Amino acid sequence: MAENTVLRTRMADMGMKRPELARQMNEALSGLTGKYGTVSERTVHNLLSGQTHWPRSRTRLALEAVFGCPASELGFTPPRPDPPEAPMHRRRFLSTAPIAAAATAGLTPPKRTTGPYRVGASDVDRLERLHDQLVEDDDQLGGTDTVEQRAAALAQQALTLQNRGAATARIRTRLYAIAAHFTDSAMWAAIDGRRLHAANGYLNQAVTLAALSGDSATIVRVWGHAGSLYRHMGRPTDALAASEAARNASRARRDPLYASLTYARLAVDQAHTDAPATVLRNLDNAQRSLTRIDAGEPRPSWMRFYDQAELDLLACGAHTTMGRWTEAEARAHSALARLHPGMPRNRALVTAYLALAQLHQGATDHAVATARSVTPDLVHGRTAHLLDDFTTHLHATAPASSHAQEWTTYRKDVLHAR
Repeated sequence: MAENTVLRTRMADMGMKRPELARQMNEALSGLTGKYGTVSERTVHNLLSGQTHWPRSRTRLALEAVFGCPASELGFTPPRPDPPEAPMHRRRFLSTAPIAAAATAGLTPPKRTTGPYRVGASDVDRLERLHDQLVEDDDQLGGTDTVEQRAAALAQQALTLQNRGAATARIRTRLYAIAAHFTDSAMWAAIDGRRLHAANGYLNQAVTLAALSGDSATIVRVWGHAGSLYRHMGRPTDALAASEAARNASRARRDPLYASLTYARLAVDQAHTDAPATVLRNLDNAQRSLTRIDAGEPRPSWMRFYDQAELDLLACGAHTTMGRWTEAEARAHSALARLHPGMPRNRALVTAYLALAQLHQGATDHAVATARSVTPDLVHGRTAHLLDDFTTHLHATAPASSHAQEWTTYRKDVLHAR
């Protein structure tokens, strides 16, 4: 049997011995299931020696949480063919992991089986790289359950490091910040996937961790997504309060890029409660702030998403809420012209907005053609919700038209929707 050199190398890169890996896997299982794991040094020996070709589901999930990547990237080979019950077993295991355990993970120090561990900058750097990859996955896939679960597991990993032993004040601050970002990413994935109950389960922890980090940029991100959650839950007053909290953060007051983002998000929430003049004024504020940014100023990598295309997308959403269909269509076209190729989720979302705006202006043929251009694999979550609104309005305004019949057939045969 061949030794698993990939796993051994990854352990060496992280300065990790067998007892340490066993402990981290057990703590990861504690965060995922609410029960401390039973991984032993013998288990790790079997993983390294090649005796384990493909770990069992719980062992595999623990490994993926510790290293932040699929088991197939750790030197393991899935069986061929896969046992038919394995995927369902994995989904059942994930769905039964209580959200409450994830929401409180790390707030009570885990039981230590070895001496104190010195948490260093390299530990946080590794987590930040994993977060960058998570953000890229979200841009590609949207709010899938996989992205949500991985973000929640990585948040637990960051909190486990926080409570393992000695660290400087600066490292602890960074750990709180990255744990807040992972929790926020899990919340955002659930929001984007319209799993609002799950998203609400992450909210308090994300806000608490952001406050503990003391990092104003992190606070902007968490409150901004909290506003989106409240808006989707039908709580416009709370959404507005959350967006105002982000807008009032010190980073948003001194950095024009953050100012632009928070003005735009505030406008989206005001579209549900305030007069159009207020919404338009803050969209103008967002646009002016964006023209004043210093591109050379260092900013966290997660802020790469915000540019003119994102501002156009947010403005399109605000105009859609207010029923300003001509303006919504113009902003959608502007966003599509500027969107980065690495943002397919946003392209699908903007295209759905465009189809809805065209339909409300009576261009039924163009609207159906636009709706059909949305990539089918990305028709879930918010995009699916917009296309449901599109379908409802199409059937209400032109139920017997050939375009409505075309769209009904497409939804059934391609999108597998009723």
